[in-house]
Amino acid sequence: MKKYLFISLLIIPFYSFSQIDKIGYSKAQILSTMDGEPCKSSYDGIWYCLENGNFINYSFKNNLVSSVLYMWEFKSKYEADKDVNSEIAKAKIEYGRPEMMGDKAFWFSGNLVIMVAYGYANGKHYSSWRVSEK
Repeated sequence: MKKYLFISLLIIPFYSFSQIDKIGYSKAQILSTMDGEPCKSSYDGIWYCLENGNFINYSFKNNLVSSVLYMWEFKSKYEADKDVNSEIAKAKIEYGRPEMMGDKAFWFSGNLVIMVAYGYANGKHYSSWRVSEK
């Protein structure tokens, strides 16, 4: 089990950073590229519920993706914080030193803002990664 968790933790960041290219996709394009149906949908957003309590949220502006949010669930704040610190270290290599606002790390790349942070929602601990248009 630890082996699978380790492998998924190695692969997820690459998948996350590849989502930057989803900015500007239409809602129809997102729906056709994702496996399965969204677990929640509205005019300006689509939520995909993944295994192990993880989520992807696509937010739309004028029917085009304006932000992508990932939330990975962890059993404790310690584990989520550890993952956040790991994601920040990886992003530093790609984007340089982050701007810190409280516990949130931000990078500004072209017209995009990338954020890595800890989150707590519905009694659960999350490591979150978000890319959005400025």
